[in-house]
Amino acid sequence: MISPKYSTTHYSLGIKALSTAKSAPHVVNLFFDYNCPFSAKLYLKLYNKVIPELQKTHPDKFQFVYINVVQPWHTNSTLLNEFGLAYAKVLREKNIDDSQKLFWDFNKVVYQDKEQFYDNSTIELTRNQIYEKIYDVVAKDLDLKVGKDDLLKELLIKSGGEPDNAGNGATADVKYFTRIVRNTGIHVTPTVTVDGVVDDSISSGTSEDELIKVFTAKL
Repeated sequence: MISPKYSTTHYSLGIKALSTAKSAPHVVNLFFDYNCPFSAKLYLKLYNKVIPELQKTHPDKFQFVYINVVQPWHTNSTLLNEFGLAYAKVLREKNIDDSQKLFWDFNKVVYQDKEQFYDNSTIELTRNQIYEKIYDVVAKDLDLKVGKDDLLKELLIKSGGEPDNAGNGATADVKYFTRIVRNTGIHVTPTVTVDGVVDDSISSGTSEDELIKVFTAKL
């Protein structure tokens, strides 16, 4: 389980479910990368049907937790994860209503439009231009509740001046999640753990109905 600091964005149920549920929910960690097509396939199954169905039939029994994984062989993975983490940070800092839903909706839109961020789709763009493209692509389908300027100031790297390698407003969170991933020894995306144990029966090819059966069997 990641820090409660991220409970209002990365937890599907929020921190309250851990303290108010009659029995502790099963914690399902989703180790996903925005630039991974297999992560996209599994996330959309979970988002569209599996998580809502489990919440309907077994309320508050499963706490799904989104873990940002940077896969270095996908060039834009770092930029997408920086953007997602910066967005989550702004949602938390501004105490924006429905921050949880907004973050999970953001993930959905990124995964739906994943081809927009493949290597040959952005090869002519600079780093800062890619951040802007991410905002523009997502904002077409989702009201982010955060102004473009407010979000980009967390991300854009200023040119000129003395050489600087300090990163941006998302760097601390990228480091945090990277440590989480390295400490667990997980390398492949998507990877799903249930109560701390990797479940190899869960993959991008698993049907929605079968996923529901797999999770229900954990009860």
